[in-house]
Amino acid sequence: MLDRTFLRGLSTDERPVYRLEINVGEKRTMSYKKGADLPQHFPLTIRHFIATLHSLSKMLSVNILLALLPSALAQFTIGEVVEDNYIITLKPKVNETEIEQHIEWVDDIHTASLLRRGEDGVDKVWNSTFKGYCGEFDKSTIKRINQSEDVLAVEPVKKVTLATVQSNAEWGLGSISHRTTGSNEYLYDASAGNGMYAYLVDTGINLGHKDFQGRAFNGYNAYPGVPFVDANGHGTHCAGTIAGKVYGVAKRANLVAVKVFHTGSSTTAIVLDGYNWAVNNITNTPGRNQQSVISMSLGGGKSDAFNLAVEMAYRQNIHTVVAAGNSNVNANDTSPASAQNATTVGAIDKNNNRASFSNFGPLVDIFAPGVDIKSTWIGSDTATETLSGTSMACPHVAGLSLYLRAKEGLKTVKSVQDRVRQLATKNVVANAGTGSPNLLAYNGGVPSKSRFRGGV
Repeated sequence: MLDRTFLRGLSTDERPVYRLEINVGEKRTMSYKKGADLPQHFPLTIRHFIATLHSLSKMLSVNILLALLPSALAQFTIGEVVEDNYIITLKPKVNETEIEQHIEWVDDIHTASLLRRGEDGVDKVWNSTFKGYCGEFDKSTIKRINQSEDVLAVEPVKKVTLATVQSNAEWGLGSISHRTTGSNEYLYDASAGNGMYAYLVDTGINLGHKDFQGRAFNGYNAYPGVPFVDANGHGTHCAGTIAGKVYGVAKRANLVAVKVFHTGSSTTAIVLDGYNWAVNNITNTPGRNQQSVISMSLGGGKSDAFNLAVEMAYRQNIHTVVAAGNSNVNANDTSPASAQNATTVGAIDKNNNRASFSNFGPLVDIFAPGVDIKSTWIGSDTATETLSGTSMACPHVAGLSLYLRAKEGLKTVKSVQDRVRQLATKNVVANAGTGSPNLLAYNGGVPSKSRFRGGV
């Protein structure tokens, strides 16, 4: 991955005027006027400062809507695009030299356009299991790119959001270790995901939380211009469900933060950049593809590029677990939930009813607890919060993937997916939805010596 965040010689006179108001709990106003000095504290190049304001003003429609609104379902808007921003998928056969030549060609045709327009050009380039790039281009440039023999597909960048609701209680671990409802015990094998790694493509992780016992690490920050901390809580909550000492399914697994959100909204380009980093880190670490899972509790409009990236990762034996989404629609219309070889997770409540918000359909692979799930949070090293959403169901299954790998020595994605389906409790999900498999996540249970009581 090449980070092409360099200054393109934008002169003072060419700088536009921006004034953007952002509401995130409090109202903040950022202004930049032609010829003015840039704020010294702003940790970006001139180009990125301008591009950030320009993109935010289009991408977030002035108000950033947090995903963690009390008692309110966080929805995403299917198909909402970021103006003039594109993801270009290159053909798999294109080699590294050809990619470099293609990018140079794009730079050349874009430079001429840049004399008249304010688009930023190529931003990120990916050259591993998934080959492509993203950037901001005018219509004439993108038309020429689309005609290139190197290009497989061009699609607009779309908004992506977290999928969460806020509320109160703790029962999920009891559900996935029992065939019946109502247990307050978590039954699990002592291996508990030991030696495994979960890559969370999310908002970051509160690394210092006591529930992580020093097993959480920062991996990569794909979100431009913000610190590598979890300012939202969503990623920390999901991490706790995967591998927290008290709240986790795989209590001894390691956690790797891949930050692609800062508040509740991002784009497919940013998320794809973070996802590709995780894939590359796994493939470049010997044996890691047999010890890991990528967890993505997020969703947006359907993206063929994103779905292809998940497919290419699958071919490298990398397991991707994703949230089905919170719009009560067929998951076929969203990404990455519609990726064929992802494990797509729908949500149930404590009575085994499909959650009223959960997406459904034949591309959903399994259901897991997703209503009133208590887990780790931000603000202190002991903070907790209770949330609902398919975002909460997804990490139950991501944790289950690592748990089964450690317990049973499963080496391939297919063997993990087959085992999850084989173990699942059958035909207990009420109103599973048209086309959905009636399967509820289950870890197989264990002898009484491995019981965990009262903290679930």
